[in-house]
Amino acid sequence: MSQSAEETIVGIDLGTTNSVVAAVLDGRPQVIVEDGENILPSVVGLNAEGNLVTGTVARNQLAAFPDRTIASVKRRMGTMQPIQLGDQSFTPPEISAMILRRLRERAARMLGHPVTRAVITVPAFFTENQRQATREAGKLAGLTVERIINEPTAATMVYHAGTQDQKHIVVYDFGGGTFDVSVIRMESGVVEVLSSKGDTQLGGDDLDALLLDHIAQPFADEHQIDLRKNVSTRYRLLQACEQAKMALSQDETVRISEAFITEKEGEPLNLQATIERHEFEELIAPLVDRTIGSVDEALRDANMTHHQIDDLVLVGGSTRIPLVTERLREEFQREPSRAVDPDLAVALGAATQAAMLNGHSVGPVLVDVTGHTLGIEAAIGFSFDGPNLVFSPMIHRNTPLPARYERPYSTMHDEQKAATIHVLQGEHSEVERNQSIGKLHLDLQTGGGDLNKIVVRFDLTLDGTLKVTATQAASGIRKELSIDNALSQFQAGERDRAKARLGAMFDASPELLEDVELPSNRQWETNLPGDSAPAEAAAHGASHPAALALLEKAAQVGSDIAAEDVEEIQAVTEQLKEAIARDDETQIACLCEELDDTLFYVQ
Repeated sequence: MSQSAEETIVGIDLGTTNSVVAAVLDGRPQVIVEDGENILPSVVGLNAEGNLVTGTVARNQLAAFPDRTIASVKRRMGTMQPIQLGDQSFTPPEISAMILRRLRERAARMLGHPVTRAVITVPAFFTENQRQATREAGKLAGLTVERIINEPTAATMVYHAGTQDQKHIVVYDFGGGTFDVSVIRMESGVVEVLSSKGDTQLGGDDLDALLLDHIAQPFADEHQIDLRKNVSTRYRLLQACEQAKMALSQDETVRISEAFITEKEGEPLNLQATIERHEFEELIAPLVDRTIGSVDEALRDANMTHHQIDDLVLVGGSTRIPLVTERLREEFQREPSRAVDPDLAVALGAATQAAMLNGHSVGPVLVDVTGHTLGIEAAIGFSFDGPNLVFSPMIHRNTPLPARYERPYSTMHDEQKAATIHVLQGEHSEVERNQSIGKLHLDLQTGGGDLNKIVVRFDLTLDGTLKVTATQAASGIRKELSIDNALSQFQAGERDRAKARLGAMFDASPELLEDVELPSNRQWETNLPGDSAPAEAAAHGASHPAALALLEKAAQVGSDIAAEDVEEIQAVTEQLKEAIARDDETQIACLCEELDDTLFYVQ
């Protein structure tokens, strides 16, 4: 059976650092490639004209223009924390929608028809609010989100797809912003998740931050300048640390060299640092140990030992770090599997699930589990301080999906006129140590007897979406959960406004209209007499944020300076643009120093 254009559902890995879109083509899942790139940096920004830029272009302007660029927005999903891009403010779902829209466009170009349906992956330990925010982002991007599935589970779907024998697999997913581990049983074409554990605030970004501190602190001690306190220099150094981290996966020693990273008393300062792999491993060892602790917990929850595991699957870019592989090899006494690219496995699995939703037999049947215990706040008696409130679980962590459970509760007294059902998720008996999902207000008939009985029911769908129903059995009064939080208020009152605003941005973005060359930060307009930079410089300039920052600075020079100074600035500026177009690192460094000195003396 072939997939028609109208039926195509794509699979999307919406990642913290990078995102990927894939689809099943000719019976097998394939990553959709654009201009030779199979991943899209999860970075969003506005260019000098205020138009939307995403991916590589946005990432390249991050250090030079952090005030109008944002990365790692996935860590803010589930909140409505405002994100400032230039003079505009956006919510995390809106920013994620910009990434999803670019992926949607990428898929449509390759497939040759519009794409409106998707399966999107999330970390197994994402909360209800985070899952809801992801679904909302999909809607804002013009996608019907057919299913939300867990990232480790998705990755499993591209491993051992044709096996009928029983296998127990651990999927270790260490990405850019989150960590997940799942214990999975595969048998007779069925994938069953036995347990999941994770940390939505632990990933490669945290490893980069440790390396940043390690590099920045000696510089601060020597020069009394903390590079971490200036947004631009912090992002610039953070990008250098990320590159160094990646290089240390192959090299024993890496040198970080950042010219003109700041200035002191009018003099430019350079940063030079050498990092050895063992230094980096000492820095990150506590975080790697945290992931191993989660692995042990997941195995205990599944009632299994390391020796009962048949395969250890690695997912996520951070699994390329040698220390991670060594620690897992020690724990399991086996070689981890990287048969599928760790950066692509999740998207390929999502595409497999998407095709199955369309009725195509391309992979195993999925049986996922909930990552958190869900329940309500309940009283178990009184003390001098009032009722003793506890967390009363309804659906326990690692329960197979879909799940349904109902339980009777009682009012606190016969004349109680209303009850508030406070829905929580977490693993602690103390209410305040769990996360609030929402509250449901139920008006009651009074009179005692059977009227005191309230039945609470939880329905958890395959993609982890929760519906809560409370019923006063004797009267038949019934109400479903209406989440009283910022996200639901956004859904109720702001979605139309957000869709209209994003629609205008999408229409104005050259990325979403046609394939074009990467735009530069200022389209190379310096406002200097006779300026006519070569067009090819724009495609290279984004790779040299320090040079772009100097060009930006030169463009802001006033007209009150001497004519000979204008001519000198113009001449050096032209030479610098040409060097950038040639990607001549040595010449760029020399000209940057010359232009910086000239600007210092005229300002």
